[in-house]
Amino acid sequence: MTTPEESRFERWRRTAEAAAASAGETRARVIRDLAAALAVLVRRVKVPLLAVGLLPLPPALVLLVEGFAEDIGRRYFIGAAAIVAAPGLWVLWRRRRLVRAVDPVDELAAELAQAYDVAGAWARAGDALHQVRAAGPGLRGAGRAARGVWAGMQLTKDLFDRFSDLPRVAPFLPVSLQFTGYLCLASVVAAAVGVVLAVAGFGVVLLA
Repeated sequence: MTTPEESRFERWRRTAEAAAASAGETRARVIRDLAAALAVLVRRVKVPLLAVGLLPLPPALVLLVEGFAEDIGRRYFIGAAAIVAAPGLWVLWRRRRLVRAVDPVDELAAELAQAYDVAGAWARAGDALHQVRAAGPGLRGAGRAARGVWAGMQLTKDLFDRFSDLPRVAPFLPVSLQFTGYLCLASVVAAAVGVVLAVAGFGVVLLA
């Protein structure tokens, strides 16, 4: 026979399960939307990234040809060609990683779900915060607080490593995207420098 207390407990249990299921559905929908948004972003930037990556390659090729035409300074021409081409080739490689990361989108969403499955991490964060708040006065309390801060810092590192280890998620880390932006700037600068060097090298080849 079911007592009123048991019935009340069952209602609470069903309510909690429904809330958890609803939260899981919301989380899955948000992750799918995020993966779709990242796919749209990659589609919009892949052509500009291709252009920026290819930009320094023609002057690098000219420098390479000039190097084979000039016996005395060949190694300098070839070295300059490699330096000029490097940022563009790196941009093209990172562009390829971005394009492959969103193809197919479902696999990106699966990796995002894996990356954001951090229930254990939030528990560890709560423990670290409790350690800091519960630290008493004096050297002993300072030691407990320091251990709590260290645990929080280690959690941040573990989460970053967790995201970095996922091949489809890693290219979208803020640090990775920022570095790609720097590479694009370096590629444009290398193209300009490459043009100047190629023109100067043309004069050297003519005078040789």
